[in-house]
Amino acid sequence: MYSADQRPDPNTLLKAARREARGCLRVFLGAAPGVGKTYTMLRTARERCEDGDDIVIGVVESHGRADTEALCEGLPRLPLAPIEHHARVFYEFDIDAALARRPRILLVDELAHRNIPGSRHPRRYQDIEELLDAGIDVWTTVNIQHLESLNDDVARITGIRMRETVPDALLSRARDISLVDITPEELLERLKRGKVYIPEQARAAMEGYFNESNLNALRELAIQTMAERVDADVKVAMNAGGKEGPWPVRPHLLVILNGSEEDLTLIRSAHRMAERRLAAWRAVYVEKSTSSPEQQLAVEQGFSLVARLGGEALRLQGQSQLTEILSYARSINATTMLVGRQHHRRWWVGSRSLAQRLLDHANAFDVVVVAQAAPKRRLGRQLQPWSLSFPRVLISSMSLLAALGLALLLEPWLELANLSLVFLAAVLFSAVWAGTAMAMLSAVVGFLIFNFFFTEPRLTLAMVEKGQLLTVFFFFLVALVVGQLAGLGRQRLIALRVSRDQAQLLLRYAEQLSTATDSNSVAKIGVDTLARCFGVPTAFIGSAESGSEIRIDYAWPESEHLDIAAKQAAVWSWQHQKSSGHGTHTLSKQAWRLIALNVQGKKIGMLALKLSASQASLTQESEALLDTLTRQLSMALERTRLVAELNAARVSEENERLRSALLSSVSHDLRTPLSSIIGAASSLIELKPQLNENDQRELLDGILSEGERLNRYIQNLLDMTRLGHGTLKIERDWVAFDDVIDTAIKRLGQTLKHVVIHKLWPSSLPLLYVHPALVEQAIVNVLDNAQRFSPPGGGLFINAYTGLKDGQPALFIIITDQGPGIPAELREQVFDMFYSGGDGDRSAHGSGLGLAICRGMIGAHGGTIKADIGEDGHGTSIIMTLPLLGIETRGIDED
Repeated sequence: MYSADQRPDPNTLLKAARREARGCLRVFLGAAPGVGKTYTMLRTARERCEDGDDIVIGVVESHGRADTEALCEGLPRLPLAPIEHHARVFYEFDIDAALARRPRILLVDELAHRNIPGSRHPRRYQDIEELLDAGIDVWTTVNIQHLESLNDDVARITGIRMRETVPDALLSRARDISLVDITPEELLERLKRGKVYIPEQARAAMEGYFNESNLNALRELAIQTMAERVDADVKVAMNAGGKEGPWPVRPHLLVILNGSEEDLTLIRSAHRMAERRLAAWRAVYVEKSTSSPEQQLAVEQGFSLVARLGGEALRLQGQSQLTEILSYARSINATTMLVGRQHHRRWWVGSRSLAQRLLDHANAFDVVVVAQAAPKRRLGRQLQPWSLSFPRVLISSMSLLAALGLALLLEPWLELANLSLVFLAAVLFSAVWAGTAMAMLSAVVGFLIFNFFFTEPRLTLAMVEKGQLLTVFFFFLVALVVGQLAGLGRQRLIALRVSRDQAQLLLRYAEQLSTATDSNSVAKIGVDTLARCFGVPTAFIGSAESGSEIRIDYAWPESEHLDIAAKQAAVWSWQHQKSSGHGTHTLSKQAWRLIALNVQGKKIGMLALKLSASQASLTQESEALLDTLTRQLSMALERTRLVAELNAARVSEENERLRSALLSSVSHDLRTPLSSIIGAASSLIELKPQLNENDQRELLDGILSEGERLNRYIQNLLDMTRLGHGTLKIERDWVAFDDVIDTAIKRLGQTLKHVVIHKLWPSSLPLLYVHPALVEQAIVNVLDNAQRFSPPGGGLFINAYTGLKDGQPALFIIITDQGPGIPAELREQVFDMFYSGGDGDRSAHGSGLGLAICRGMIGAHGGTIKADIGEDGHGTSIIMTLPLLGIETRGIDED
């Protein structure tokens, strides 16, 4: 049976039970390719197979190594699944075959492998997750450089960023991790002998990634990862067994700060000790309700030093400093606690220092008391833990005076015990509005006032009645307790308000950044938010290259500018991508703090904050908030940059598509009429004696028709070029609609010979104030397009009438054919360039420029053009509107 303090943790029991369940993962971890992970996994599998375990090979990447292939012989193996990609066949792990076979243990090599597109999952580790969820034990291999959390460290060490990474959560899920390790010398020898890569690749690898310094660093990362895993496994096992920590498997130092100047010496001692022991270390500070601003500043300085020395810092909240420290030390499995020696004496009798109390209660930990070199302080300075300001003293004084007056008024009707509640209310009022310190002071002063004015004998501090003595004593005790609790509640309420305001600020900030569409908007949002949050002048600098003028893109207030020292700091920060200026260790004498913004090594801008305008330094919370805001700003700037690049790529792709379509169209629409003209002309030259007059005229008509067709196409190209470059000039003139139609029909000539033209418009149509040639070309294009889709002998109807368009008089021109019609979903697309029914350059109906040019020409006159179904439900109607100038709207119907 477990004792009350040795009960197992339910969460750790559940975690341990999950690790023992089926569907467990075993990982063979290595520092680099070639250390023998796959070989070790196969050798272990053969041993287990000889013991009778059901082991199947899902996939093994042997890379042509004969010894690896030899170990695969005799083990059951699943066939690989063929997947076709880009007209090639690839073979990948068949997850469906594995689920159908359901072996006891499945070998799936290379956890970080990226699957061929078309597979069920894009990554192999996702295949393994599905197998584990199905209850199949999986053995796999992975190199340390593929862990997501170590990606940046590996990139800094080797100069190569791994793109195939696996989440650390999957490694945490593994029941067993086996470290496969060989020395760098052995690995380099294997490379030379060609046991890892072919000789040519091996030489390149040894000159780059596989040099001795890189291999040593990667090996250390692998050993550290394994040590962290062993430490976590011990913690789970001990918690599951109900054994109280710490468990001295891996040294872990915990530094306890007390908010004094001596904390810096303590932190440096802890860092040196951690270096000697190769131990992890952290620093904690337990928040106190009586912490002075000087103590808070000392804590911030200590936390800053911890961060610079590579440790972790944390604030703890709680009523008891000793209880919080011991609880946190057990939670992180700390083995040694470092605390500073307190030179001064406490002012209350029987008090003991934190080091003495730790020695009494921390029996499972090593407690190291570090000597302090600072001189002793005077007792008088230590007796001022609370900050007393005049407004707070005034609030407490007024509340006590009000309580005294109210008690004197109520004394004839209330007993002494009830009168004490009036002074208790004053203590509560002081606690809520003036803080814990003033509440304690109010309790003492209220006790004296209550005794002086209301107990016998009056106007003295002496008491002769036992009942009054108990009443006053219990009032004093309750006032102290209630005042303390009310003060703490006020502090927590203030902290919650600050946390709420900060959360709302971050939420609004994130929402604004997410909706910003360009870098200028993002920079403005960032500058405004930082200036409002910290109350200091703020500026955004797009670039700070040396030798060029540093330009502020956006600033608050707008009149702010950088002095010479700030510009020098900006250039240094831009070049080194590090912060400089006020509050840093580089160029710290000037007023501005320069913060370089970058994402994955790309320079995207810089922030400048004039911190000296309001404060000497930022607190740790303010530094964390500043870091959060700048990181979000960097990501938003990077997002807008990527969006801009994507849009530019889309425009480039669209231009390339249009260029290809234009070339294809030109090759078709120029070649066809030219071939006809050349063929007809050569027939006239070579066969003229054998041709009669009618045959010669027919060939000449063909040459003329194809020449006009070629001329129209070249005109379309010129018009489209003019429209695209904005050089099309509208030179208006008055012209009759009948003349425009007749000229257009005449230009088409023989092209319209297989259709019947029907003219349907009144003779009283007003004159048009338009560019005659452009309107004529638009009508030519529409007629030419209509005749192409009309059957032989079909009708082509031209209708026109006046009406109102958006409240203004306009001429409506409707050209209807009897062709197959245009589906409703395609009626807008026919006005796009190079759209010709989806056939591209293979279309027999042209390049698709005609209607696109019509929209440009009609639109240049302020008109519109659209496609609709014919009047009888067959064919297509192209409806054009042209504004009528100088025409009254009276008597004209709205369209």
